[in-house]
Amino acid sequence: MAGDGIRQKAQNELVLSFLSVRRAIGALGFFLPLALLAASLVEPGGLRTSLSAYYHSPMREIFVGTLIAQAVFLWSYEGFRPDAGEIITDKRMARLAALSVALVALLPTTGPPSPCTALQCLLGAGPSALIHTLAAGLFFGALAVFCLVLFVKGVEDGPEKRASNRIYRVCGWTIIGSIGTIGLLFATGLDQVLAPLRPVFWLETAASFAFATSWAVKGDSLRPLVRRVMAVQASSP
Repeated sequence: MAGDGIRQKAQNELVLSFLSVRRAIGALGFFLPLALLAASLVEPGGLRTSLSAYYHSPMREIFVGTLIAQAVFLWSYEGFRPDAGEIITDKRMARLAALSVALVALLPTTGPPSPCTALQCLLGAGPSALIHTLAAGLFFGALAVFCLVLFVKGVEDGPEKRASNRIYRVCGWTIIGSIGTIGLLFATGLDQVLAPLRPVFWLETAASFAFATSWAVKGDSLRPLVRRVMAVQASSP
């Protein structure tokens, strides 16, 4: 009996650890855009063209620190034990997202002349900006995989699971749609034409809120949202 109690306690602590990491990742995803938006209301530069542009602002430490914190939490996330031969796993996607977001933080995008970071000095401004953009795409791509593949695994054995899965899928497609639209803007040059409207900033914010919502739901910290979706599903014909 004592052994059973010890095992149960270990399992409970493991579940709490998983939930805490998920909640932290979600909280940071909400925090960064909101913090940058709040800063834009008071600092001279106003709203920047993208989240990454805040590296070249007084909010640089907040931007870099938040991304590194996300990298640490994602790297520490083990997720569920994969099935034999499974390629897309929680751990692999979390590690990919962690490395990608760390590169986003350590290799800033182009901006006003400023002292280069260690990696930027080593690689050069042009390659650093390219890696920054590719890493950002990989980061959001990995988080979309969590929403559309990993978080929805398992049997939909009840209304709560069905509601959660609906939220995950909406979040995943929001990430893909937002990042795809950003790529289209860059490819067509419309990002420059529409720069006064800050479309890249708002699309990145939408993607960040989407992945934050999915991790918060997975961390069991957005139960009112899940219950609301459950109610909508119950009232649907």
